[in-house]
Amino acid sequence: MKRLITVFLISLIPTSIFAIGGLGLQLGQGSFSVDASSPETGIPGVTLMNGAFDGSGAIGGYVYIDLIPFVDVEFDFNIQANTYDIEFQNAFGDMPPLNFGWLSGNTYTTVRKKVVGLSIPFLAGAQLHAGAGLNTHSTMPIADVDMVTKLLGGDLLNADPSSLDQTLLSYLEDENNRVDASGFHIQTGLQFKLLMIDTFLIYRHTFVEDVIPGSKTFGTLNMRLGFGL
Repeated sequence: MKRLITVFLISLIPTSIFAIGGLGLQLGQGSFSVDASSPETGIPGVTLMNGAFDGSGAIGGYVYIDLIPFVDVEFDFNIQANTYDIEFQNAFGDMPPLNFGWLSGNTYTTVRKKVVGLSIPFLAGAQLHAGAGLNTHSTMPIADVDMVTKLLGGDLLNADPSSLDQTLLSYLEDENNRVDASGFHIQTGLQFKLLMIDTFLIYRHTFVEDVIPGSKTFGTLNMRLGFGL
């Protein structure tokens, strides 16, 4: 009986004493705005329009390790997406409007440090942390004039665009046409532990080109739920 009581009491000690890391799932919301764009074709009567969209939803996962003295190292990934319309017209006619999904797959490696912590013996703990790191991205391209010209066989003015929406869709979805980029980021977050349950609220600001059209930075607010190991 004494042994069972001892094991039970040890299991109630805050997990941060024994934790070597944690893992879980995350949901996020990207904070940015993409304006509608109409790339210059140089040909009267030929127009290409990419619609506007605001922000993105994101879903992914994370894992972190706190075996290193003074700092933790975390790795997380997410897929963020939104939708926008693509329109095209030339002397022959109009392309059927294409409602397309902008999508980016992202990975983040972050070194973070606790700024301040608070613990409730035998029950819970909380800490505020800050960090920085590197990131990589693989993003679906945005339609441009060179792309459409190629798909129309080189005749931007007179080619029949009635099936362009399907060929454009196939091109944009092809993994070989993804745009790869890398950058750096800073972040701050609040972590709350209840026994083995981990929750995080994290704001991250990413500095990278060729991910968000017309912008070199964007912010993301992430909510995480997982387990301390």
